[in-house]
Amino acid sequence: MARPVKEGLDYFPLDVDFAVNDKTEAIMGEFGPKGVLFMIYLLSAVYQNGYYLQWNKLKQMQLANRIAGVSPELANQIVNRLIAYGTFSEELFNSAKVLTSQRIQETYEDATKRRKSQKPTKYWINVDINKDTSVVNVDINPQSKVNKSKSNKSKVNNYDDDAGVTREQVINDWTNLWGFPNGIARPEIDEWLEEFKPEVIAYAIWVAGEHQIKSNACLKYVRAIVAGWKKRNITTLEQAKKAAANHDDRIKSERKPSGYSKPRRKEVTPKWMQKGASQADSKPNSSDDQQDDMSDEAFLAFMNSQEEAK
Repeated sequence: MARPVKEGLDYFPLDVDFAVNDKTEAIMGEFGPKGVLFMIYLLSAVYQNGYYLQWNKLKQMQLANRIAGVSPELANQIVNRLIAYGTFSEELFNSAKVLTSQRIQETYEDATKRRKSQKPTKYWINVDINKDTSVVNVDINPQSKVNKSKSNKSKVNNYDDDAGVTREQVINDWTNLWGFPNGIARPEIDEWLEEFKPEVIAYAIWVAGEHQIKSNACLKYVRAIVAGWKKRNITTLEQAKKAAANHDDRIKSERKPSGYSKPRRKEVTPKWMQKGASQADSKPNSSDDQQDDMSDEAFLAFMNSQEEAK
């Protein structure tokens, strides 16, 4: 009688910065230590099963009962937050109630490479054929160790091809440039994604990255871009690229011969960018935060002129 094929793992790696990474700290801040403990129990359940976990009422009750103070409802809240943070694939969860990610699958594949078994296809991300599910396979979590070691925080996808861009990719691009979006930025990003396709918002983030906008100004900068596109009824990636190119050409033509452009509200304001966003709630605490004293469109022009002056 043939020996049954082992599906799960006996152990899984936990990054040394697990306790201080953005996602863990966000869960800790919202749910306390029991939320972080639930994360570990949840990952253990995923790897014990293999590389994915079917999230249903049974699993919800089992994991909730293992931790004092965690109710089934709270367990669902933590799972939903982890999906929003990109720990698990949002697309696979919405379509099949499955918890997995590219990072989890890469870890599983590395741990089982010596096993004499076929490469799995069920709920597998980035495969051409998926026999067990109709879920479209897309690259939705690029946080693999290989990509992370080679990444450049000043650059993100250039979006020459808008195929496959998801909401998670937008969050990942923002995170790669400026860190995980905080409680002020994330709701705004969600609002943008309700009005625009993910590839359009991802391109706005890319534009800000190309201009090397710092984290303390990124929200207002991208907000100004999106507000301008909304005013002009720009809805496609092609239209956004054309508008950005026209804006850059205008900024270059208005630059002084000396190479230094002094911030001017009236003269350097791009015509295609109109005021349409609220001011930030926080008060400026440095010279870099002087955008609170000007409109969004003036701030966008000012930041571009500062970049041109470097």
